[in-house]
Amino acid sequence: MDITSNELLSRKSVSEKGTSSEGNTSLFSACAETILSPGLGFAVSVGEKRKRSELGEGCNTGNTKREFNDNGDESVQPKISESSGVKFNDFDKLREDVRFTVGQIWALYDTIDGVPRRYALLRKVSAPSFGIRITYLEPDPDEERDIQWFEHDLPVSAGKFRLGKSQNTTDRTIISHVMHWNEGSSAGHLILSPRVGETWAIFKNWDINWSSEPDSHRKYEYEIVEILSGNTDGAGVSVAVLHKAKGFASVFFRMGTGDTGIFQIPSHSLYRFSYRIPSFRMKRVEIKGVPKYAYELDQAALPGTIEEKTVPPHLIAEPKQEALCFPSGEKVFQNGQIWSFKAGYNDMPRYFCKIQKITLTQEFEQEAEVKLHAGWLNGVPFAENVIQWEDRNMPHGCGTFLVNKSSSVFYPHHLLRQVVPQISMDGKEYTILPNIGEVWAIYRAWSHRIYFKEVERDYLDYDIVEVLDDASDFKVLTLEAAFYSDGDAKKKTVFRAAEIRQPGFDDEDGSEVVFTIPKSKMLRFSYQVPASRLTKEIDGVLKELFEVDSRALPSNVQL
Repeated sequence: MDITSNELLSRKSVSEKGTSSEGNTSLFSACAETILSPGLGFAVSVGEKRKRSELGEGCNTGNTKREFNDNGDESVQPKISESSGVKFNDFDKLREDVRFTVGQIWALYDTIDGVPRRYALLRKVSAPSFGIRITYLEPDPDEERDIQWFEHDLPVSAGKFRLGKSQNTTDRTIISHVMHWNEGSSAGHLILSPRVGETWAIFKNWDINWSSEPDSHRKYEYEIVEILSGNTDGAGVSVAVLHKAKGFASVFFRMGTGDTGIFQIPSHSLYRFSYRIPSFRMKRVEIKGVPKYAYELDQAALPGTIEEKTVPPHLIAEPKQEALCFPSGEKVFQNGQIWSFKAGYNDMPRYFCKIQKITLTQEFEQEAEVKLHAGWLNGVPFAENVIQWEDRNMPHGCGTFLVNKSSSVFYPHHLLRQVVPQISMDGKEYTILPNIGEVWAIYRAWSHRIYFKEVERDYLDYDIVEVLDDASDFKVLTLEAAFYSDGDAKKKTVFRAAEIRQPGFDDEDGSEVVFTIPKSKMLRFSYQVPASRLTKEIDGVLKELFEVDSRALPSNVQL
């Protein structure tokens, strides 16, 4: 059962002392007294240990340098594992201001080897300038061998704890992650122990009797484990060994299958758990070589040196390819679809791609990210009766295309409109032509000598047309932009049949709003504009209108 911080503090039997220069002096005096008094009995030793913790923060029996920041708080810099490779998550998000709530237990980096094995109860949070008041947790073992372990300054990260001294701090660098806790069987005590799904560092070749020669066992070696079962009813903790994957900054995985690498840590050996390492379970990812059922661990909490292992081929995860439906209902993506997309300086949908793979990446406490792996469509030369671009860099808005073997990564907002092409018998060629009822942007004054830089720099004017006939040549109707209000205050941009042609049109078109584009000049069709047909009454007359996607409108026709 969880209890509140106020209840714990009301049960606290030790007095609080603020951090001061006198407190620091008392700390070193207490350490010296302990070294000179090795023969104290267990009960007295634990009492002395508590007294020292109230005066300071315990003794450092190693040669650890203590540093203090500008506020007088002890500054502990986490030991960052020097490991390069692919990273997936920003673990600093665990320590953002919004994460801090009164009553939480936080793990802090210790002063011995810079890993998060100290604990503190969060009593107060200050904002907007970050500041917290914390009360340190102090181990309070019952068993004689556990007391001896604690008395000889060996680290304790699991078991029973009590409240110690309090202090204020603004130093976020000492903080690692939130810990789950429960109320102990006796008043004022807290129980912290490994929970299912967590990842912990455990001492390698651990023995509770290290306390008989503590100085011979202070250079710790670790194994990283996943917690498979908690210490329910004193049954111990089941763990599985994790190995660091080569090529990644901090991805860990289980090497074996079944019971391989799984063992039980008895309840009387909980001091083997050195400290918890923040992590998240890797879900579906598209990075090559990521192992199945892996974890990414916080690099700031990793031991200094960890052996890397190559992921065996049978343990490498295969990204799932699947159809994805979006909540808005506007788009459904599937493998094999052809879509138009925007690219280039003026960002118009003149290009096509074929979806080859869809991957979903789920990062820590973030929304799933969809990535579309697609090959660009490259235009093939037209028949001899079609006038070709003089500039080979000019895009083909229509014609016959082949799929590029290499793929690019797109996000859903990049793809504008699904295209249903004609597919050749061998499935290799895709033909995309203007069809009746579609809305297209065409070059107003067309010439096969238009150059790509003119398109990219938006030097050209366009007309918006509806395709009326595509039997022999392309008969089109010129459209003009207008505003339309459907009874609400918000006006929509729509297109309707134009009354006159805009100046600068091709002389061969004639001046009528309906004209013909020969198939020999089909490259005049720059790109299709996504549009939906509406029939609305305007001034007592029913009008055929098109509501268009404004993102696909050329600058010269935007209202």
